[in-house]
Amino acid sequence: MTSRRTLLQATALGAIASQVPLAAVGAAPSLVGKTAVVVGSGFGGAVAAYRLGRAGVQTTVLERGRRWDVNAAGTTFCTISNPDWRCAWFADRPPLGIDVSRTIQRRAGLIATHAGDGIKVLSGSGVGGGSLVIGMFLPQPRRGEWTQVYPAELSYDEFDSVYWPRARQNLGAATIPTDIQNTAQFKGCRAWLEYIAEFGQTPVPIPFAVNWDTIRKEMTGQAPKCHSIGEGPYGSNSGAKNSVDRNYLQWAAATGNVTTLALHEVTEIREVSGQERFEVRCRQIDEYGTVLSTRTFVCDYLFLAAGSVYTTSLLLTSRARGGLPRLTNANVGKGWGNNGDFLVARLNLRKDVGSAQGGPGNVKFIDDQNPFAVASMAFESAPVPTWLPKTTAHLVTSLAPERGEIRYDAATGAGRVYWPYGVMETTSEKAARDLVTRLWWRTEGSKGHLFSGLPDYDRGTGSGLGSANTWHPLGGMVMGKATDFGGRVVDYPNLFCVDGSTLPGSACLSNPALTITANAERIMDRFVAGRA
Repeated sequence: MTSRRTLLQATALGAIASQVPLAAVGAAPSLVGKTAVVVGSGFGGAVAAYRLGRAGVQTTVLERGRRWDVNAAGTTFCTISNPDWRCAWFADRPPLGIDVSRTIQRRAGLIATHAGDGIKVLSGSGVGGGSLVIGMFLPQPRRGEWTQVYPAELSYDEFDSVYWPRARQNLGAATIPTDIQNTAQFKGCRAWLEYIAEFGQTPVPIPFAVNWDTIRKEMTGQAPKCHSIGEGPYGSNSGAKNSVDRNYLQWAAATGNVTTLALHEVTEIREVSGQERFEVRCRQIDEYGTVLSTRTFVCDYLFLAAGSVYTTSLLLTSRARGGLPRLTNANVGKGWGNNGDFLVARLNLRKDVGSAQGGPGNVKFIDDQNPFAVASMAFESAPVPTWLPKTTAHLVTSLAPERGEIRYDAATGAGRVYWPYGVMETTSEKAARDLVTRLWWRTEGSKGHLFSGLPDYDRGTGSGLGSANTWHPLGGMVMGKATDFGGRVVDYPNLFCVDGSTLPGSACLSNPALTITANAERIMDRFVAGRA
């Protein structure tokens, strides 16, 4: 339950957020007295909840995961170094780290793993969604890549002048301060700058949605150690992450019009016969998966924000069960991509990169000379905990053309990602292998140091690094195809998608959280102003 103190804090924060420019037109009169349901509470769902609350719409947010309120002892989340049930959504193995063979309890933990056909997809489950688990990298796409992927209706100038700045401000994004980067804990960040210089590239600072003052407190013992020792993927025990449960969702609650219900797993959507309304059916569960009750919510407007896989799966499942008979658009489920991501680790490095490296990171570089890439490539660095000395971890992202789709699987009664490239080398893999090999030979050379940045991995099971797993699933309800440019599902005027499902498989050499947030703001501006 939200405390009075939390509400007062949220009201103050909401006052700050309300200073960010909105559309000049106020809320449409048709919204007065209306109700809405938002499915999912990550970046897109949190934005939708807040903007609906400000517009006076009585809104219920349904989140299948639990709440993760950070405690002062720093024990809310488990760690990469010592995983337990808290890291995984009803799985018996940790989804990340070096100890993935450890057996854990099957409970309502933090990270859900979707086993697709050819790829595994990781996503956050909890009040705050993916913002609880990702590194909070918020780079902005460049114009050149954006115009190659996104249609003219999604104007780069509009995102650049209004929506990316608004998203950065509301998420509290800032680049790493010099004093932090110069500390002993962040020697890995400084080594990365040296490697980039040796490779002849220009470092591009990345904004991160973290509170750097809290990370300073970690290093002085005033806050539990987390990001300063390479932790964070299993949650922010110091509270340094500006996850959306700490901003947008608090601001939404402070409007008095928004209620967030945790451990409410939506199973089906049904249109109300003869009306432009919806029944949203869900199971209320406990942390062990026991169904406590089944509930149905009826709403005038429905906003789907459960992530590309689960949003699209919910629509496909509801159609298959007869709940959405008008959902006939052939583009539903299409245009799905993994953002051109490729994970890589460099081992036994000659530079001192530190142990239990501070993060979440500092800079990337963009390679414009790759012979295999369709366009330029981005190369980021992220910290690793103590169990991998002389090692750095990286995400390489390219503008890959490959797309899969999400299909309804009658055997499981749910949607499933079909990724036909799981048995072949994709464009992004070829380009990434070229880039990391060139980086290695330019900076490490033939000095006898082992390079395991191009690991073997099982394409069939999706284990290992490479592109067999993705944190950045995009597409399935792509704008201009399955949805219009206001996020509205083409076949239903009161049904909207506001998450990564609307993006066409790529965030253009960038981690997609910033663009998902910005696009949700854009969609909600149009909706509230009656222009959706």
